[in-house]
Amino acid sequence: VKQSLKNAGRHISMDAPLKEGEDVNLYDVMNSSESPKPDRGLMQQSLNTEINRALETLSPREADVVKLYYGIGDQPSMTLAEIGQTFDLTRERVRQIREKAIRKLRHNSRSKLLKSYLG
Repeated sequence: VKQSLKNAGRHISMDAPLKEGEDVNLYDVMNSSESPKPDRGLMQQSLNTEINRALETLSPREADVVKLYYGIGDQPSMTLAEIGQTFDLTRERVRQIREKAIRKLRHNSRSKLLKSYLG
Protein backbone atom coordinates (compact mmCIF):
# COMPACT_ATOMS: atom_id res chain seq x y z
CA VAL A 1 0.00 0.00 0.00
CA LYS A 2 2.84 2.36 0.88
CA GLN A 3 4.52 1.69 -2.48
CA SER A 4 1.26 2.35 -4.33
CA LEU A 5 0.76 5.63 -2.52
CA LYS A 6 4.35 6.60 -3.26
CA ASN A 7 3.95 5.86 -6.99
CA ALA A 8 0.50 7.46 -7.21
CA GLY A 9 2.00 10.94 -7.14
CA ARG A 10 4.50 10.26 -9.93
CA HIS A 11 3.91 11.63 -13.39
CA ILE A 12 5.67 10.34 -16.46
CA SER A 13 6.00 12.49 -19.54
CA MET A 14 4.97 10.81 -22.78
CA ASP A 15 7.48 12.98 -24.66
CA ALA A 16 10.48 12.36 -22.41
CA PRO A 17 13.08 9.93 -23.81
CA LEU A 18 12.93 6.45 -22.32
CA LYS A 19 16.70 6.44 -21.89
CA GLU A 20 19.09 9.32 -21.87
CA GLY A 21 20.52 9.99 -25.31
CA GLU A 22 17.74 8.18 -27.19
CA ASP A 23 15.04 9.64 -29.39
CA VAL A 24 12.42 7.02 -28.51
CA ASN A 25 9.77 8.16 -26.05
CA LEU A 26 6.84 6.43 -24.34
CA TYR A 27 4.36 7.75 -26.90
CA ASP A 28 6.35 6.12 -29.75
CA VAL A 29 6.32 2.76 -27.98
CA MET A 30 2.62 2.85 -27.12
CA ASN A 31 1.56 4.09 -30.56
CA SER A 32 3.74 1.73 -32.59
CA SER A 33 1.97 0.05 -35.51
CA GLU A 34 4.29 -2.93 -35.01
CA SER A 35 3.01 -3.54 -31.51
CA PRO A 36 0.23 -6.11 -31.31
CA LYS A 37 -3.13 -4.73 -30.26
CA PRO A 38 -3.95 -5.82 -26.70
CA ASP A 39 -7.39 -7.15 -27.59
CA ARG A 40 -6.42 -8.87 -30.85
CA GLY A 41 -6.00 -12.33 -29.30
CA LEU A 42 -9.29 -12.06 -27.45
CA MET A 43 -11.13 -10.92 -30.59
CA GLN A 44 -9.64 -13.79 -32.62
CA GLN A 45 -10.62 -16.33 -29.97
CA SER A 46 -14.13 -14.91 -29.80
CA LEU A 47 -14.47 -14.97 -33.60
CA ASN A 48 -13.30 -18.59 -33.74
CA THR A 49 -15.88 -19.53 -31.11
CA GLU A 50 -18.69 -17.85 -33.06
CA ILE A 51 -17.60 -19.49 -36.32
CA ASN A 52 -17.62 -22.91 -34.67
CA ARG A 53 -21.07 -22.25 -33.19
CA ALA A 54 -22.38 -21.25 -36.61
CA LEU A 55 -20.86 -24.35 -38.22
CA GLU A 56 -22.56 -26.55 -35.61
CA THR A 57 -25.91 -25.58 -37.16
CA LEU A 58 -24.89 -27.35 -40.39
CA SER A 59 -24.86 -31.05 -41.16
CA PRO A 60 -21.47 -32.70 -40.52
CA ARG A 61 -20.74 -32.96 -44.27
CA GLU A 62 -21.69 -29.33 -44.91
CA ALA A 63 -19.52 -28.17 -42.02
CA ASP A 64 -16.58 -30.25 -43.25
CA VAL A 65 -16.88 -28.87 -46.79
CA VAL A 66 -17.01 -25.26 -45.54
CA LYS A 67 -14.05 -25.81 -43.18
CA LEU A 68 -11.94 -27.38 -45.91
CA TYR A 69 -12.87 -24.87 -48.59
CA TYR A 70 -12.15 -21.81 -46.45
CA GLY A 71 -9.28 -23.33 -44.45
CA ILE A 72 -11.03 -23.00 -41.11
CA GLY A 73 -9.10 -24.69 -38.33
CA ASP A 74 -5.67 -26.19 -38.70
CA GLN A 75 -5.85 -27.06 -42.39
CA PRO A 76 -5.09 -24.90 -45.44
CA SER A 77 -7.93 -24.10 -47.82
CA MET A 78 -8.66 -26.66 -50.52
CA THR A 79 -10.19 -26.45 -53.99
CA LEU A 80 -13.55 -28.00 -54.80
CA ALA A 81 -11.76 -30.77 -56.71
CA GLU A 82 -9.48 -31.57 -53.76
CA ILE A 83 -12.45 -31.72 -51.39
CA GLY A 84 -14.25 -33.93 -53.90
CA GLN A 85 -11.34 -36.37 -53.88
CA THR A 86 -11.37 -36.43 -50.08
CA PHE A 87 -15.08 -37.30 -49.89
CA ASP A 88 -15.26 -39.25 -53.18
CA LEU A 89 -17.63 -36.66 -54.67
CA THR A 90 -17.62 -34.69 -57.90
CA ARG A 91 -16.44 -31.11 -57.90
CA GLU A 92 -19.97 -30.01 -58.80
CA ARG A 93 -21.51 -31.90 -55.87
CA VAL A 94 -19.03 -30.30 -53.47
CA ARG A 95 -19.95 -26.87 -54.90
CA GLN A 96 -23.65 -27.62 -54.33
CA ILE A 97 -23.01 -28.69 -50.73
CA ARG A 98 -20.96 -25.55 -50.10
CA GLU A 99 -23.63 -23.28 -51.59
CA LYS A 100 -26.38 -24.93 -49.53
CA ALA A 101 -24.30 -24.51 -46.37
CA ILE A 102 -23.65 -20.84 -47.13
CA ARG A 103 -27.38 -20.23 -47.69
CA LYS A 104 -28.10 -21.81 -44.30
CA LEU A 105 -25.45 -19.68 -42.61
CA ARG A 106 -26.81 -16.49 -44.18
CA HIS A 107 -30.31 -17.17 -42.87
CA ASN A 108 -29.08 -18.26 -39.49
CA SER A 109 -29.38 -15.85 -36.57
CA ARG A 110 -25.67 -16.43 -35.95
CA SER A 111 -24.83 -14.57 -39.15
CA LYS A 112 -25.71 -11.35 -37.32
CA LEU A 113 -23.08 -12.12 -34.70
CA LEU A 114 -20.47 -12.91 -37.34
CA LYS A 115 -21.26 -9.70 -39.24
CA SER A 116 -20.37 -7.70 -36.14
CA TYR A 117 -16.74 -8.80 -36.60
CA LEU A 118 -16.61 -7.22 -40.05
CA GLY A 119 -16.73 -3.74 -38.59
